[in-house]
Amino acid sequence: MRAHNKNLTVLSAAEKQALYALPDFDDFQRAEYFALTDQELARVHQRKGIPEQVLCLLQVGYFKAKQAFFSFSLADVPQEDIDFLLQRYFPGTKPSLGPIRKAEYYVQRNDIIQLFGYRLWSDQYLPVLMTRAAQLALRDVTPSFILTELIAFLRTEKIVRPGHTTLQAVISDTLGTERHRLGNLVEQSLDTPARSALDKLIARNETLSELAAIKQGAKHFGYKMMVLEREKRATLQPLYQLAKALLPKLAISQQNFHYYASLATITRSTICAGLNRGKRRSICSRESLRSLGSTSMKEHRKCDAPRVAVGAGGFVGVRA
Repeated sequence: MRAHNKNLTVLSAAEKQALYALPDFDDFQRAEYFALTDQELARVHQRKGIPEQVLCLLQVGYFKAKQAFFSFSLADVPQEDIDFLLQRYFPGTKPSLGPIRKAEYYVQRNDIIQLFGYRLWSDQYLPVLMTRAAQLALRDVTPSFILTELIAFLRTEKIVRPGHTTLQAVISDTLGTERHRLGNLVEQSLDTPARSALDKLIARNETLSELAAIKQGAKHFGYKMMVLEREKRATLQPLYQLAKALLPKLAISQQNFHYYASLATITRSTICAGLNRGKRRSICSRESLRSLGSTSMKEHRKCDAPRVAVGAGGFVGVRA
């Protein structure tokens, strides 16, 4: 399912299944999670009939496995789970497991969160979750990392995780805010000479832009080729100084540096399509710096050229 950002998929089908579908126990897991303590069994025995007690056993076991609640009827449960519970806790009986009132499900849910010291999710926890997500984005902007850490955070705080739509919205909004923050920093740092230099890089002359030419490595060590390489260095020098000054202001991790640098293969046409002229110039300028972080920069070391890498959202990386 896609979040607010239509281009961002936070939860894959497999991840959504793992987090929000009923647990699919093997024999070992069934024995582990359906092994209840005396305190847990006391809550089960408070239910009136065997169907209600079986439902309670299931909810306790499933909650221990995933720290979440599921809306289900006994008909939705794998028969292996029900057979295991009947054999272990109701030996010698063959009860009729008919439908159970919806209210019973919610009563049991409240008992279980009290038993394990958890709190049900509500919107009052949304600011806390958003703050945590923003902190995580400074470390690593990959959605899978933020998702994993938010789940761990909720478990530590003993808060039942929200629905997948809420989680996706939190992560999508967080990444959008972080991209906006970095984009603004880059935009504010680009003076007129820097904009001109970047615009020149992406301006096309026939079929190749100057940026594409810079990314091409030297074919040999002849005099004319080395002159061209030194000209590339002269082109990159002011951009290197710009990146060197901007980098500390971004306040992001080394992990994000590597992530943004890995996006250097994004093409100009992909980034610029459909954007207005002013916005396009800003983003294309960032893309130009990003592309300077490609492997061709290594070859410029022969001429002591600086290496610059800027990723999505305007992240700038510098290596002397």
